[in-house]
Amino acid sequence: MTKNLNLRSLYLYLVCLVTLVIFIFGTIFTIQRTVDLIVDDGYYQTLEDFRQRYYMQNSRNQEEEVEEISEEEIKERYKAYEQEEANRRRNRNIKNLSYSFSAMLVGGGFWIYHWRKIQEDQ
Repeated sequence: MTKNLNLRSLYLYLVCLVTLVIFIFGTIFTIQRTVDLIVDDGYYQTLEDFRQRYYMQNSRNQEEEVEEISEEEIKERYKAYEQEEANRRRNRNIKNLSYSFSAMLVGGGFWIYHWRKIQEDQ
C-alpha cells in the first residue's frame, strides 16, 4: 500500500491537523467555561472598600463625606453592586462559553470534512 503524497494530500493533512487542534482547544475551553459558569469564584470588592467611594481624603488626610448617606444605604448599594457584578460575570462566562463552543463546532466540522476527503483519496 503506497500513499500518494502530493500537494493536495499535504494540504488536507495540514488542514486536519490545524482543525483538530482548534477542536481540542475548543473542547478544553468549553469545559473550563462551563465550570466557570457553575462555580462563580470571582473577586468582589469588600464592603470596606466599597464604603470608601462615599468618603474623600481632604488636604490634611482626614476623611470627609462626599455625599450624605447612611450606613444602611451604603449596605443596600453594596448588595446591588454584588448582584450587578454577579450578573456581569455570568454574562461574560456565557459569552466566552459560546466562543469556545463555536470553535469546537467549527473545528470539528472542518476536521470531519477534510478527514473524509483524505479517506476518499486512499
